[in-house]
Amino acid sequence: MDKKLDTTHVVDNLITINLAASKSGQGSKRKYKRPNLPITAVLGSAFLIYGVLYHAAAFAVLGAVFSYDRSSSETTILINIRDISYVIFTIVGAIIVPRWSARTIIVACLSLMAVCAVAVSFQAHSFILAEFLFFFTGATFALVRLAAYWLISLESKKKGQHARRIMHLEGMYLLGVALSYILFLPYIQDIDSSWTHAYWILLPFLAIAIGFQFLHYHYPTPTLPETWKNEFYHAYKSLNGLLINSILVLSIFCVFIASLIYVHFEEWATVFAVRLIDLRNRQFYDLGVLAALFLVMGVSQLFIGMLLQRAGRFMIFVFCIIGLICLVVWNGTIFSTQIIYPASNFDDISPYSLLLPATAFFLAPILPLIYAVVITQASQRQQPLVIGLLLGVTMLAKILFTSFSAQSYTYFLDYTAFYLILIPISLLLVLFFLAYSDLSRDSRLFHSKNKRT
Repeated sequence: MDKKLDTTHVVDNLITINLAASKSGQGSKRKYKRPNLPITAVLGSAFLIYGVLYHAAAFAVLGAVFSYDRSSSETTILINIRDISYVIFTIVGAIIVPRWSARTIIVACLSLMAVCAVAVSFQAHSFILAEFLFFFTGATFALVRLAAYWLISLESKKKGQHARRIMHLEGMYLLGVALSYILFLPYIQDIDSSWTHAYWILLPFLAIAIGFQFLHYHYPTPTLPETWKNEFYHAYKSLNGLLINSILVLSIFCVFIASLIYVHFEEWATVFAVRLIDLRNRQFYDLGVLAALFLVMGVSQLFIGMLLQRAGRFMIFVFCIIGLICLVVWNGTIFSTQIIYPASNFDDISPYSLLLPATAFFLAPILPLIYAVVITQASQRQQPLVIGLLLGVTMLAKILFTSFSAQSYTYFLDYTAFYLILIPISLLLVLFFLAYSDLSRDSRLFHSKNKRT
């Protein structure tokens, strides 16, 4: 009996091929589906890559002496360029993102970073090219983050699901930051190579992340104004309405204070490491104390994301704040009452060194939880603006408070300066309670101008 191959039909990404059976002569159907990955896996791949790309500026500063024949203080402008471009594009992105699909934006941004990676690898000693690299790094990450957050808001049916997805994305980003130490440190330690050579290793992962974006059905773009003029008018009108909303302003203050806490903790991590560990020892430098810290924070956000399936957002927020307060008091008490000598090898490490990752564990989920609570209260068309405001304020606060936090450790004893973090933590708990209670009573807070009764 002759074998026949039927025409291939593709319906909704389902490919059906009829093949003749070898013995019975009857056709059998085999169904092939294009893989449909979870949205957190698809977007998480982009966040993982950007964790490496965004943190690369720190290694550019470390390798400045060998790559650009400049001091580290001169090359810190690379970090400033990256952060300022991020802030600018969180606002610009609020207008751009709604007009294109999230897939288009993410693929375009990842592709641009792949081109920049190739260019900077060939011109390893061009400082101007490095400035362009980190300008595009900050700008594209702002667009990717904004597009991913908005897509999650559109596809999430429940508030807990929305918070869990945001938490998982931020966890993937921090895992990428931890991975950057493994990727860049070998090139920083080798004076014969440039830190830009690590981008050759990143290229295959950029290609994989781009491919992942086509393995999930993205939410279709909603109906939008026909012209850019109408889009700018809508953004201007919405922004004016949002900025006079007292609860949104209160939420922005919460983000601002949480960012201050993050910055203060990063400064404390440096002081903590110097007090407990002899960082001049090569094995500890290779270990990467900060890499371990970012790893713990990433794992914390992934773990808390799973807890959001069982517990409410406010209860988890209070749990993290109380745990953070207890650990801050414990840290300060240990350093004020005991003398701890820096360890020069692994066997001499004090068990009190575990207080640092434990503090990071409770700190990491706070900002994503605030994001999730506020974003879900905005309407679909206002969400990009709300997301842009939250992300922009977060980065702006980190830029402003970095020098202030460092000076606090200059004017006070290290543990006394760390105790100061209790003030913003307590204030954050009160402000978040006020904002959350009002948001819970009025689920359409940002939707209309109706007054509460």
